[in-house]
Amino acid sequence: MNNKEYEVLVVVDVKNLEDKNSFDKYLRREGLKEIDGEKFAYKGTSSTPIFNTRAFIYDVIKKALQKGKNFDECKMIVQFGETRLETYKYDKDGCCFEEIK
Repeated sequence: MNNKEYEVLVVVDVKNLEDKNSFDKYLRREGLKEIDGEKFAYKGTSSTPIFNTRAFIYDVIKKALQKGKNFDECKMIVQFGETRLETYKYDKDGCCFEEIK
C-alpha cells in the first residue's frame, strides 16, 4: 500500500468563464486550493495512484466548469509529483477532456 502523498498542480486556461467565484469555490471544496497571485492555478495533494488522481481531476474540473456556467474554451495541464501529465482540452460537445497532441 502506498501511503506517500504527492503534490498535484493544476493549471487551467479558461476563456470567458462567466462565474469564476463558483468555479473556485467548487475546487476549494474538492481540495484544490488557489495558488496566490495566479488566476487559474491550483494545488493539492494525493495519495492515490496517478490514474485515479487523473480521473478525479478531470471530473472535478468538469464539474467546476458547470458551476462556472458559460465559457468558450478550457485547456489544462496537470503535474503529479515530479511527473508532468499531458495537456488536455475540454470538448464541450462530448463533455470530456481530450489530449492535445
